[in-house]
Parts: sequence; C-alpha cells; structure tokens
Amino acid sequence: MKLHISFYLLFCFAMTSAVTGQEGQKSASVAGNEQVEAIMKSFSALGVQADDSLPTSPQEALAAFDVQAGFAMDLVANEPEVSQPLFLSWDSRGRMWVVQYRQYQFPAGLKIIRYDQYLRAVFDRVPEPPPRGVPGLDKITVHEDTDGDGLYDTSKDVLTGLNIASAVQTGRGGIWVLNPPYLLFYPDADCDDVPDSEPEVVLSGFGLHDTHSVANSLLWGPDGWLYGANGSTTTGTISSSVTKGVSFEGQCIWRYHPESREFEIYAEGGGNTFSLDIDSAGRVFSGTNGGNTRGYYYPQGSYSEKNWGKHGPLTNPYAFGYFRAMKLKGDTRRFAQAFLVYEGGLFPRPFDGSVIASNSLHNLVWNSKLIQEGSTYQTEDQENLLSSSDRWFRPVYNGVGPDGAVYIADWYDTRLSHVSPVDDWHKESGRIYRVRPTQSYPKYSEGDLSKLPAKELIDKFKHANKWVRQRAVLELGWRGDNTCVPELVENVNQDASLESLWALNLLNGLTSERAGKWLEHTDLDIRRWVVRLLGDRHESHGKVVELARTETDVQVRSQLASTAKRVDAKTGLAMLRYLVMQDEDVRDPHLPLLYWWVLEAHADSWPDVELLLDQPDFWESSLAQEHLLGRLVQRFASRGTAEDLNRCDTIVERAPNEKMQDVLIASLNKAFQGRAIPSLPPQLAAALVHYQSTRGEAGLVLGLKSGQANAVKLALTAIASSETELGIRIELVRALSEIRDPAAVAPLLRLATGRAGDDPSLQRAAIVSLSSYDDDTIPDQLVKAFYSSISGEYQLRETACRTLASRSSWALILLKEINEWRLKATDVPTDVIQLLRTYEEPTVISQVEQAFGKPFEMLSPEKLATINRLTTLLAGSLGAQSSGDLESGKALFMKRCGVCHRLFGEGEAIGPPLDAYQRGDVKFWLAGIVEPSLEIREGYQSYAAITDDGRVVTGMIVSQDPNIVVLRTADNRTESLPRNQLETLKAIPTSLMPEDLLKELSDDQIRDLFAYLSQGAH
Repeated sequence: MKLHISFYLLFCFAMTSAVTGQEGQKSASVAGNEQVEAIMKSFSALGVQADDSLPTSPQEALAAFDVQAGFAMDLVANEPEVSQPLFLSWDSRGRMWVVQYRQYQFPAGLKIIRYDQYLRAVFDRVPEPPPRGVPGLDKITVHEDTDGDGLYDTSKDVLTGLNIASAVQTGRGGIWVLNPPYLLFYPDADCDDVPDSEPEVVLSGFGLHDTHSVANSLLWGPDGWLYGANGSTTTGTISSSVTKGVSFEGQCIWRYHPESREFEIYAEGGGNTFSLDIDSAGRVFSGTNGGNTRGYYYPQGSYSEKNWGKHGPLTNPYAFGYFRAMKLKGDTRRFAQAFLVYEGGLFPRPFDGSVIASNSLHNLVWNSKLIQEGSTYQTEDQENLLSSSDRWFRPVYNGVGPDGAVYIADWYDTRLSHVSPVDDWHKESGRIYRVRPTQSYPKYSEGDLSKLPAKELIDKFKHANKWVRQRAVLELGWRGDNTCVPELVENVNQDASLESLWALNLLNGLTSERAGKWLEHTDLDIRRWVVRLLGDRHESHGKVVELARTETDVQVRSQLASTAKRVDAKTGLAMLRYLVMQDEDVRDPHLPLLYWWVLEAHADSWPDVELLLDQPDFWESSLAQEHLLGRLVQRFASRGTAEDLNRCDTIVERAPNEKMQDVLIASLNKAFQGRAIPSLPPQLAAALVHYQSTRGEAGLVLGLKSGQANAVKLALTAIASSETELGIRIELVRALSEIRDPAAVAPLLRLATGRAGDDPSLQRAAIVSLSSYDDDTIPDQLVKAFYSSISGEYQLRETACRTLASRSSWALILLKEINEWRLKATDVPTDVIQLLRTYEEPTVISQVEQAFGKPFEMLSPEKLATINRLTTLLAGSLGAQSSGDLESGKALFMKRCGVCHRLFGEGEAIGPPLDAYQRGDVKFWLAGIVEPSLEIREGYQSYAAITDDGRVVTGMIVSQDPNIVVLRTADNRTESLPRNQLETLKAIPTSLMPEDLLKELSDDQIRDLFAYLSQGAH
C-alpha cells in the first residue's frame, strides 16, 4: 500500500511505533537505543491522520458510493473475516486469496538502531523467514463460493504468523508468498491449502526499511515467470539458488522463473510501483503515486524516471535517458496507486482495454481510455467508475476476478498517512467490493482448471475473460502434457492464438524451426512474442535479423530492440543496424532510447561495434546521428580509461564529415561536465583543437577543460575584455569554477565585486564561480561590496549570500554581518538559511540561531493556532462558493508562490506544480503553507553536497551517475559535482518554502489568494 510518500514523511515514518508478534500486544517503541528513542519522542503525527469520526457499517458504507450509471456494487467480504486487505489473487478454482497486512508498519521483533543517509530505518537484524523468528500478525485467507451464487460465503486462514506479507499467488504445486525480504514457496501438491512442509526461500534480499514501499504485487506472466513490483524507497540485493546479488535502488518491475530459478529486473524505474498488470497481449503496466498520470508502460529492459536522490541512480550508469509516465488528459490529482487494464468480458464494450485505477487519497476509482502513442501509450479520462462520500474508503488494490467483475480491496481507515509515533491504525476494519454491470449476476462457472482435460483448457483460450484465458495457459504449461502440441501449433498457424504460443513455450514446444516460421506470421502479436521468447532464451535466431530489416509494426520493433539487448553482440548489433533505418522512429517516445540501449548493451564487444561503424548506412541514419553515435562517445568518455578514449578516437576518426565530428566532440564535452578533460589520444586531441578553432573564443571553454597550454591565461584575458562576447565571458567564468586555478581568483573577484563595471549577469556568474575557490580573501571582499556594487538588484546580493554560506568559515563572516545589523536577516534567501542550518559546528549553530532563531518546531502550538484561525477564516471560502477576488488572488500567487510553483500554466517549476493537489481542501493548503516541511514531494527534496575542500552546495538532485552528481540549486542553476570530490551527500529534512508566507497578508488578501488557489477544484 503506497500512501503519501515524501522524504520528510519517510523520515517521520521511521519514528513510528510497531506491534509485536503477539495479537493485540503493542511494544512501546521499536527504538533500538536511546538516541533513536529520543528522536522518536520529538516528532508529532503528520499528514492525514485518524480523526474523531467513526467507521460506518459495511452496508452503510456501501450506500455511500456513487457508482456510474449501469453499474452496481456488491460487498463480498468485510471485517471480522477481513481486515487491512492489501492484495487479492485467485486460484484455478476461482477462489479469492486475500493478503491481510495487519503487521504494518514495522516487522515484528525488529528494532531500529539508526537511520541511513536518507533517514530510512535501519534495523538491528534481518528477520528470519516465517515460520521461524518472531511471528507477525499478517495472514492469508482464502474465500470460496460454495453455493454457486457468485458470492463468497466461506473463508479460512491458510497462512498465519506472516511478517510484512504483501502478495500471494498459487500455482505450480504450491503457494507463493512475497514476505520481504523473502519470496517464499509453500509446497501444496494436493492443493488442500495445508502446506506439505515449511516454506522454501526462493528469493532473498528485498528491502524492508519502508513497509509502505516494499516488494509487492505478485503476478503470473503468461510466459511462466512470476512478476513483481518494487516500491520506490526500498533497495534490494536479490539472490536465488542460481542468480546471485542482483542489486537495485528503488522502483522496478522484476521477475523470477520457478523452473530455471533465475531472477532479473524486467524494467527499472517508474513512479512508486505498488501495483502491476499484464494485459491480454502480455504488455506490462503499473500504477504510481504521482500526479498527472495513470501509470507507466514498461517495454522489456527499459529504464523509466525515478527520484534520483533517495531512490538512487539507475543500475545502468550509461542509460543516458529514461521514459516518462504515460501522458494523461483528465484529472491530474494524485494518485493512481492501483492499476488494471480491463479485459474481463463482463463490462460494456467501451470498457474493453481501458484503465481502471483506484485512488485512495480522493476516495474514488478512475476509468480512462488507453490510447496507443507510437510504441507506447497515453490515457484519457472517462466518467469515474465510482466514488464515495465516506472518507474511510481507501481502495488500495483493484483487479479483475474470474467472473469478469472488478474487485476492490478497501483498507478502510480514516487515517491515510503512515507518519505518526502512535500505532492507531484501525486494524479491525477492511472491506472487499465487487463492481459489476447492474443487470448481471456474475459467477465463476469454469470449474477447477487444474483438473480439466487439455482439450477443455485449450477451449478456454477463447474465453471472454483474460484471467480465464491466461490461467488456462498456465495450467496447461505446468502440467507438462506434450500430447497437445500439434493442436497448439495448428492454433498458432490458423487462428493466431497467442495463448497457444504461450502454452507451447511453457511446454518447450517453441522449436527454432517453428520460431523461424512464425517470425513471418501475419499477426503482429505472434511476431512480437516469438521475438520476446527467443530473447528470453538468449537465442540468436538468424531470421530475427531479417525481421528487424522488414518489420512494419512499431511495437514489434520495440520488442526487437529489447531482444537485441539479450542476444549476442553480433546478432544484436546486426538487428540494430536495420532498426535504425526506420526514420519514422526518430520521433517515437520510446524507440530512440530503446535503440541506444541496444548499442550500449554491446558497447564493450568492440570488434562488433567496429563492424557496425564500418557501415556507411548506419552513419547516414537519422536515428544514429541524433541518438546513438553521440551517446556512444559519451559512454566511453564517461568511463574514461585509456582504452575507452582510444575508442572515442576511433569513432571520431570515422565520422564521415565535419558536422558529424562536431556532434561527437560535443558529446565528449558533455561526458566531462563538471570535471576536467584528461589527456586525449593524438587524433582525438587534434579533433578537439579543430573544434575549438571553428568556434573562436567559444572554444576556450573546451581548452580550459582539456588543460591546454596557456588556456587559463587566454581565458582570463578574455573575461577581462569588454570586447569578448558576453555569453562567452559567462561560459568561461563558469568553466573557471571547474578548473580552480588560483590565478583566476583576483580576476573573478574584480568581476564579482563590480569593479569592472560589467553586466550584472556576468557579475552574478563570477560570484557563483568563486564558491569553488578555497581562498580566504574572497569572503571579506564580497562583504565589503555588499553595500555598494553587490546590490539588492539583479539577485546579486542573494547570490553572494549563497557563495558566502557555502563554506563554514565564510558563513561566519556572513552571519557577523547579519548579527551586527549591517545586513538584514530578511534579505537572506530561504535556501541560504536552510544551508546555514546544515552546519554542525557549535560556533556556526549559535550564530545562525542568533540571526534566525532556533529551528522551527514541527506543528508547534503557535502553528496549530495559526492553522485553526485560518481554518475559521476560510470556512466556506474555497472553490465555487469563494467570496475572494480572483484577480487580486492571482497577483498574490505570482508574487509569493509563482516564483517557485506553477498553477494553471503560470509560474516557475522550481517546486512541485500545484494543479494535481487537493486544491479545494483548506486543511491541505494550510498544513502545507504554515508547515511546509510536513510533506516534501518526491523529486523536490533538497540535498547538501560537501566537497573535499569544505564547500557546501545545496539543491535538488537532477541526475547522478558514477562520475557526477547534478544538483539544481535554489536559483535554478545546475551544478555538476564530481563524485571523487565529494565527501558526503546528505538529504536536508526541511523544505525550502518559507514558513511565514501569509504573515504579512490581511484577512481579505488571504481570502483572495485561497480563492485563486482553489478555483475549479474538484
């Protein structure tokens, strides 16, 4: 269950108490030492917490739903049989299995001993797999319709004492339970729901430090792999008996093969993946906790966006790009954490292939069209499937059952946020609903698929419900009966039966000969899946290369690229050569990066890469020119060994013309952003010099970075001359910050203090550049100019404050100016105050507190009083009934909020956009404005980077790789910091947003501002 997630919330989540392994007995604390306990006691509840409202009865809750016309809802399970339901699945008899996540939030028997660099809980040990160790409260129940009326009338406990169990699937001889850090297999050969022995640990190593973001959503793929998702804020180092030590940080889709026992990351990145679906054509999707999307589509082997800070970098440092979430037209509010593609055959035809996504934050379930966009998808909202006026309704899972209806697991709790030191979750509640067309009374009537003859299972391949079709495929494959292979082959040949192809694969009946024939099949999904299955076998089939040359369908080409990564380099690069001939793919949302990832996967097979570079048509391809060749140079240059640079030399030498050579040199320069260019091979160095010469003075920047003789002297002459173009002077000043040559200090100070009388943008760049130089003459001269040439105009003084705050000894000089009343504390930017509070030296702390006061207490009595007063003031003043003036409100927004936030397409993008929030909820606004550190949105967390010479840089992480961490600073600059010059990189648990935003506004102005903020809110 993925609820509100932010860095600060995550920190406070680690403060909460937990239940022990004994039902009803709660430990006073999970603190493993006095330091942790002290931190826990200092935090108050945050976010959407329990209130004084009471739960309604299941029947009353059912009556509170507003369901789309033509649909009805049934209550199929509720407390006491079910509480805190997190995940549902169905077995081959049509029975419903429920994971009851009652141990949440903390694993039983563990203690927090410290926090990691992102303030996530670090426990005293790894828990033993159930049933060993301290038993937890989680359990798995099975629910059955014994009288055939379509509703479950009996239930029983199958597994109890589980400890953070997030998902369950049955099949292939037993029960599969995801109980991080483990994937467990309980043998149950006779399917009597009583395990034949203790479970086998088939996977270990999933992270536990955020139990709202653990591995989750087990799902059988039609290819026989067991798929799962991993949440955004847990890491993993996963091992099976065959696969060892596969590490990742944060969100991904993973899979495990029960026969081969292989584990692999299927696709990496995404939002916060706490749901998973595989559609009838075998395509993989997930929901997310972000706004402005319904979720992600994952081509095999792809990389999608993530928060590069606490979620860590991608496992591939040379991905050089990533996919975005599916575009959305419709309701942009957060969050679609539960996602499915409806293909149940029961709903009206317009629902076929549409997205159904539950939103626990807003107590509703969306319905959206799924529309192909090139090789990927976008969505467009239709009428909501349902909503509820009961704020206890918290849908955390939705799925299509064997009867074709949509089932919804309702956590049912007034509390939504996990951030509280008190375990007051309403653990006794939980409901499961079924959504169906009004005049239908669905029931599962296909019998026990595990016992049906092969012929009847094959007949099910044409069933209207995808679940029945794919479950029949699995049962046939698990059975291992090869007598049906001829019929399956005929079905693929004659009917383009994708299910028959999948079954053949499970039965090892997809021979190379058949694969070769079906690579020419008229059905695109058959072609696509044959390509996919050959790649899963790492089989380099000769006809795949020919298909890459002739394929006309964009999604088949997408899979060809995914498979080209998984086969040998010779075959994969031969496929790539033909794929890049498709000029139409240049603007596809996914294919250019997919093609790059093929080349990157085989880049170290240098002889095969050279063969590709020998092909003139490859150099002529628009895809290669715009997306591949430059990245290839960047990849080798980023690693930077002598062998890599020689390969760059070879690539640049083979460039067919000067234009292409310039593209390659520009990519070389990109690889060394933030660091000096090392000694280069002769031809590459000559190409760099030529590139510089064609750009005149602009080439001096590269000269500086590559350490060419006299480059610093020439650059210093150029920046001092008013004859040099302003843009070039600014770029040279920025480059000097990377070179850190002591000879640059005096000229930079001349520019920074305005003594040269130059443009303020150049002066500002010089002030920033000086922060890289550990020279004690700098702060005194900057401060002296505070009251003359470093004025309050053009952000010069703000910039100087940032430079002075970047080193502790300089910070004391800045603080002296404030505390001796020469510089107003109100003139110091919020981000500078935040930076100053990161220092741990007592002398700095005392000076900071003298200047700005002690750090604000979270939700202090004064803040609570402010929230209460404003709540009364704004009662009935938001949304359509607002009495405020919109024009005045807009002006106030642009002045006070728009400098960081966008709303209605206006404002800056430094902070998160506000359109997707609960803009009609006064409680949301006031908590966020009065105490902005309550919830810091993912992607907007500030970090402090400390360099080896004592400089401190703060900002949000834009990207990171093995060489560089890129921060976006509060003044909207990007700062590239070489990793080998960083001592630490740590998160800052406070928001950049000032806490007294409303302090100077009158009551009428506050009404105006909130009228503008909330207009058009849902």
